[in-house]
Amino acid sequence: MLNLRELAPEGRTALCGIINVTPDSFSDGGRYNTVETALEQARKLIAQGAHLLDIGGESTRPGSHFVDIKEEIERVVPVIEAIRRESDVLISVDTWKSEVAAAALSAGAAIINDITGLLGDKRMAGLAAERAVPVIVMFNPVMARPQHASSKIFPVFGFEPAFSEAELTACAEMEIADLMWTFFGKSLKQAERAGLSREQLLLDPGIGFGLTKRENLLLLQELDALHEAGFPIFLGVSRKRFLVSILEEHAIESNPEKEEGFQNRDLASAHLTSIAASKGVEVVRVHDVAVHRMAAAVGDAIRLAQKTEDMNLAQYK
Repeated sequence: MLNLRELAPEGRTALCGIINVTPDSFSDGGRYNTVETALEQARKLIAQGAHLLDIGGESTRPGSHFVDIKEEIERVVPVIEAIRRESDVLISVDTWKSEVAAAALSAGAAIINDITGLLGDKRMAGLAAERAVPVIVMFNPVMARPQHASSKIFPVFGFEPAFSEAELTACAEMEIADLMWTFFGKSLKQAERAGLSREQLLLDPGIGFGLTKRENLLLLQELDALHEAGFPIFLGVSRKRFLVSILEEHAIESNPEKEEGFQNRDLASAHLTSIAASKGVEVVRVHDVAVHRMAAAVGDAIRLAQKTEDMNLAQYK
């Protein structure tokens, strides 16, 4: 079993490079939707320092649509097989469908990244237990409060509702941190029933999914609480819309059609990676590994200061 707290050497924060094998993902849709382009991107991310790669075949951005299981398998499996033929890098499969996850694991993936927190497909937890693989369990506010204004722009997640009408009514009135813990409570019960151990689980606070700007920021304040609950953290903040809103609020260029705006989105994301690394977040999911590697190095250095070899610094020349 993988040690989920040591996916990067010496307890540093691990960087998970994103490869969306889709035509319509929010940031890079269509760029890597062939085996050749996806493999080339994998090589680039590995060279930049990625500790693992997250391969997804269905966009989950606002306005996206359900992808048939067969089509999703046909998107991700050839890419996983191609990467595995030339690299032993860890691979996670970004899917909430157990049939897709099973095919991806057989092709060489080692981790399941389930954005429905094991609640979208009742067979997912059992599959993870049977294959003895780790699962990234994401808090999905869209599933817990589908009538919220921030949820309505997202697709429907899951084969059937995960919450009863009474539960949905209660969830609609909750503060966002309470809603996250309520959701994780259901996820953890599902995991326990299937025989999954806590050591197999990473928790993802679901940044950017059906949340207001304020709620995204409040959930980022919950990172310490997730650790205190005994779980490693998987955090995906790269190029999320609330970061763009912060840039816009401060009149900082954020238009992705302009080089400066595109770079600023990655820089803003990297600032969060540095904060996350300083708090000991185990994995950060990113688009641009190079810029996040620098950010994580600074955050890790602060957190691991006691382990750093002391030295006198030379003066500038």
